Amino acid sequence: MLHGSVPPTNADGADGDFYIDIAAWHDGRALSKSKAFPPDNAARPTQAGVTVTIATPTAQAGGGGHGSVPAFGNGGVHVRNPYVIPNIGGLYGWLGAKWWQWAFSFPAADIPFFNTGGPVDISAGQSGPVWFLAGANSGLGSPRTGVVPYGKFLFFPMANAINDYPCPPSLNFEPDPGESLEDFLQRTGNDYIPALTDLFATIDGVPLKNLANYRATSDMFTFTADPAAVSFDQCITGTPQKGVAVGYWLLLAPLPPGQHTLHFGAPSWGVPGQDITYVINVQHRHGR
Repeated sequence: MLHGSVPPTNADGADGDFYIDIAAWHDGRALSKSKAFPPDNAARPTQAGVTVTIATPTAQAGGGGHGSVPAFGNGGVHVRNPYVIPNIGGLYGWLGAKWWQWAFSFPAADIPFFNTGGPVDISAGQSGPVWFLAGANSGLGSPRTGVVPYGKFLFFPMANAINDYPCPPSLNFEPDPGESLEDFLQRTGNDYIPALTDLFATIDGVPLKNLANYRATSDMFTFTADPAAVSFDQCITGTPQKGVAVGYWLLLAPLPPGQHTLHFGAPSWGVPGQDITYVINVQHRHGR
């Protein structure tokens, strides 16, 4: 079961446990299906709750051929951004936490958001149906290029941060009296990232809209980073520690086979700002 920062409601309006089935389609056939978030053998709830199935392809509604862009729906509500899975429940927050655990699984020198462009092994550190793409804390000299297998969802930040703990005593970074550590990290993390107005994202040149709707805050999670990462985050301990992910993210359904260009970021976020381009080659079903 997925418990997120924005709880779902069931049919009578009460908060409820839920799970998410995600199916993606192309030309009327299933590309991929992930049977639950989180995909860690969590049991489906036995009580009544909210079940969200995301699978409303235009191909099944009489739309397009091989080059068509499916529109995904949520309970019959049209989602205007092509390929984008809606920011529902706690899905984006949960994936934001997983994204930071992935990013910090690398040695400090190889953390993906420090890559400055060119060919990259997108498969590094990836597992499961959702693969992660990175921001660019040092800017990009050229687009990142790489290969993505058939049927993978892609999750990436337009602007994001991790609010981690503990920090050196000199920073006086502690919860207020009576405040839980999770509430403290969520509150101060959201204070740190303002309401950004220059978010942008395009898929093959098609601009996505209403990007402020894709902000999410995670529950508190545990991660371990290379102690050398303290060079850019003075709260890194090199041992298991707590964090909260905050940011603006996008989760894309599997793209059709072939070459695709993803361009996303927020120029006002950080120095030199976030402006990221990936040119990816999505393999065919049998890796061709």
